[in-house]
Amino acid sequence: IDPPGCQDIDDALSARPLPGGGFEVGVHIADVGYFVRPGSVLDAEARGRGTTVYLTDRRFNMIPEELSENLCSLREGVDRLSVSCIWTMDDEGLIVDVWFGPTVIRSCNELSYAQAQAIHDGDMSVLGG
Repeated sequence: IDPPGCQDIDDALSARPLPGGGFEVGVHIADVGYFVRPGSVLDAEARGRGTTVYLTDRRFNMIPEELSENLCSLREGVDRLSVSCIWTMDDEGLIVDVWFGPTVIRSCNELSYAQAQAIHDGDMSVLGG
């Protein structure tokens, strides 16, 4: 869930009901560390920048655009490397298990904040088809 037109999609959410009851909920963060090795020149440059800086008319990326907007962007319909936290919850929403680790995910939608709010409010039409 990002602002409209966002190209560096670095996080994703997932949720699904489980066959025996309860739910699985996941938070997935793009695995930039797979591409940026500790101690590399790229690592040093990214550490020096610390974050991507957004101005009204341009932005200064922490990592190269090919990574931030392509290989590390959790784009809809494309397999991407991520680091995930997955919670298993019972029907009451109580956490019964937690798993952390590397994953490959395929996002099914890229949502703006307004679209996510519409879904929360019960309007699934924003998903299209």
